[in-house]
Amino acid sequence: ARACIFGGGIHAPIAHVHYNFLESLTVRVNALKWGAYGPTVFKTIMEQFVYWSWFSNALYHAAMGAMQGYTLEMVSTRLNDVLWDTMKAQWAFWIPVQLINFKFTPVRHQLNVVLVTSVVWTAFLSFAFPSPAESLTEAEEKPAAAATAAAVATGVEKR
Repeated sequence: ARACIFGGGIHAPIAHVHYNFLESLTVRVNALKWGAYGPTVFKTIMEQFVYWSWFSNALYHAAMGAMQGYTLEMVSTRLNDVLWDTMKAQWAFWIPVQLINFKFTPVRHQLNVVLVTSVVWTAFLSFAFPSPAESLTEAEEKPAAAATAAAVATGVEKR
């Protein structure tokens, strides 16, 4: 439910503004003068390294934390803990997607491609960076791992 609220109520409207701005910026700097791939490369660099990916990923983690009842300090700690790893994953996932999107998709449909692809990305974020309440704590993991290892070593299955 939180991911749906974030995607539909927060991310989509802001992304609409972002893509309008990115297109106007591309026109203003006349990225076409850099050749056939100029606008594609310019948009991808601006989006992934200059401003959008940093903002959108920080917004995702902050919004998820706020919806989970985190304090401002807890949200800040979460951002410090996961933002860099999120960024590296984002670049691996989104750079190829956006190079293809910006090169082959008409401008009026680029946001649609992103919104559909964002479903996969948000599912990945939810899986890769669960809230502490949704994942086992370290204290819970060690006994569980030890019990599994003991069961494997003795050939006893847990039923």
